[in-house]
Amino acid sequence: MPNTERWDIRSRSGRPYRVFLAWPDTPMPRDGWDAVYLLDGNAWFGTLVDSLRMRARRPEVTGVRPAVAVGIGYPTDDVVDVPRRLYDFTPPRTGEAGNDRETGGAEAFLDFLTGELAPMIEARFRLSGQRRALFGHSLGGLFVLHAALTRPSAFAAYAAASPSLWFDDRALGRAWGAAPLSHAIRLMIAVGALEQPSARSALPAEGGLEDRAMVANARAAAEGLRRRAGTGADIRFHVFEDENHASVVPVALGRALPFLLAPPGATRCTV
Repeated sequence: MPNTERWDIRSRSGRPYRVFLAWPDTPMPRDGWDAVYLLDGNAWFGTLVDSLRMRARRPEVTGVRPAVAVGIGYPTDDVVDVPRRLYDFTPPRTGEAGNDRETGGAEAFLDFLTGELAPMIEARFRLSGQRRALFGHSLGGLFVLHAALTRPSAFAAYAAASPSLWFDDRALGRAWGAAPLSHAIRLMIAVGALEQPSARSALPAEGGLEDRAMVANARAAAEGLRRRAGTGADIRFHVFEDENHASVVPVALGRALPFLLAPPGATRCTV
């Protein structure tokens, strides 16, 4: 695939990552390119690049401008590295489980993204640091919400697909309910309807998701954040019919790109 690279890198803390990179084959516009940072790059980077390149051919129709794609993954041939992502994408647990060594690395990972990787990408392409967008799914969606809550100005826009809000007994939801959000964040939350079928549905919930209230938690997050968001915030929520925990990712990513790449001052929609 043209204009693509991948390389392995160690963070300052010594943790190895694999970075996937793609950039447009058109000249950079005067105001520069945006950059979309995608978690679980081993699994979903190709999906992001294909969607960007096809839709950026006609931005006046699709709302998607050419952008740099950055996938963050791990040095493995598997599509996911379960132990690594469990650590990187989760905030520290509260209460007695707070010293769990298998989770709780979200702040260190956010430091790597914003303090090491993003400046490297931005220097190479002469990008503006305030035109970053972040997309994550499942535990990655939980991390996106954590980043939006704790460092809302780190990215210009956020998208969380099927966020694992069940983690640590829904502690993240309690955290954002404690105080108003002072920053006018741009955030999209999405989930597949089959992740939590209704009581009238003949379809069973996906294995392991029955008690995690994926749709209800995601909806409650969007509604709670809307109530506490400051002036100028743009928080959207989507439930995608007939999509499950895995199939929702390409759909949610496709819906997220026009939102993540909307130019400053674009007309808002609250669908």
